[in-house]
Amino acid sequence: MLALLIFLAVFAPAPLLAIVLLAGRLRDAVRRGGAGALAARTGAAWRNGFRRPLWLGLIAVAVTAGLATFGLERWYLTIAADGPELGFDPVLLSLVLGLLAAFVCAVLVGAASAAVARARGFGAGTVAGLLALVALAAGTAAAHLPLRAAYLAEPGAFPTVGNLGAGDLLIPFDIFFGALIWALPWPVLGAALGSRIETPGRPRRVRDVWQLLLDLAITDLPESRAAWGSALQSELAAIDPPAERRRFALGGVWAAVRSGRPHGAWVQAAAVALVVAAGCYAASRWSLSHGRSGILAYWTGFPSVLLFAVTLASAWRNRSFGSGLRVGVLGGISAMVAVLAVSIPEAVVWANERAGYLSTGDAVPPTWQAAVLDVVRPEFLVAMLVFWIPGVVGGAAIGTALGRRPAENVTVTPPVNTA
Repeated sequence: MLALLIFLAVFAPAPLLAIVLLAGRLRDAVRRGGAGALAARTGAAWRNGFRRPLWLGLIAVAVTAGLATFGLERWYLTIAADGPELGFDPVLLSLVLGLLAAFVCAVLVGAASAAVARARGFGAGTVAGLLALVALAAGTAAAHLPLRAAYLAEPGAFPTVGNLGAGDLLIPFDIFFGALIWALPWPVLGAALGSRIETPGRPRRVRDVWQLLLDLAITDLPESRAAWGSALQSELAAIDPPAERRRFALGGVWAAVRSGRPHGAWVQAAAVALVVAAGCYAASRWSLSHGRSGILAYWTGFPSVLLFAVTLASAWRNRSFGSGLRVGVLGGISAMVAVLAVSIPEAVVWANERAGYLSTGDAVPPTWQAAVLDVVRPEFLVAMLVFWIPGVVGGAAIGTALGRRPAENVTVTPPVNTA
């Protein structure tokens, strides 16, 4: 049951929402102009999503990805066999960091799609985001595949790691490519966010990058702050000197990012902490009495589902992705504090009971200090983030879509004059 909830909270929201958004856009395009107009708009989207200066950016993405992959792989090979000396598992840490990197790339691609969509429309933003993913994968593959070929040809020239099978040394980087598939919906989501308030057929004119940044920052403000955001746009439009425009826009972006925390966000964060702490204690004692298999699955799974539900409810109530995200971030911080606050003393209990490490239940820690250090191993902390962050973002996205849908379909009936 928990595995199904994790799938629904972590992996399903982004693809599901992207399919719904894309289907709605295609349906509206066909209704407005028929299949011929859809083909023309698709061609225009491809041209606008690639024309200068975007193709220069795609080249930069590919080169940067290749150089980063080259450097990270060489660094990984230098530490892969040094796990016992380092105090953590470099292979496992690299694997979860690769998954986290794939998610970060998805978010960055979504932000780039939103920026292009703000200037050139939804279709161009989607195409630009997809091409950015292709450039990212191409640059990474250009650096990774020669190393993999050399490893397969002469594995003896590479470090040997005891807990890995033959041919598995580079598995963290292989998994990164698979995780990039999950990033495919994000160009659609980013483009939909960037073009949300665009007038159909008349994209908002973008004067410079500072206007673009400010537009994106205030796009998703709660309704109570929408007038303030519009005032910021008007003030920026009245400023001409580039240096002043830059200072004003950056100040407005910072103020927009900091504002908009929903009422009661700290109460929700405290509630998340209490629920996670109680669940962590219960999971530890249940596992201690039934098989002693550890609670790593609880650390990664249950808070993900809880954060998904909390952020979905907040975004739905406030009709704002940013509001849901702010609640999710506070909830995630409180959940991490709760996990550590309960798990550290529970790890000592497990050590005293000779029950093994609290995380996985395997082996018996030599000292209680070793049991405590196992709780805060970097690979476990990053693994929690890998599951929690998509739950927060997915809940905020789904909640925003559900919250705005009724409002878009409301028909306002003018009052009848009975005088």
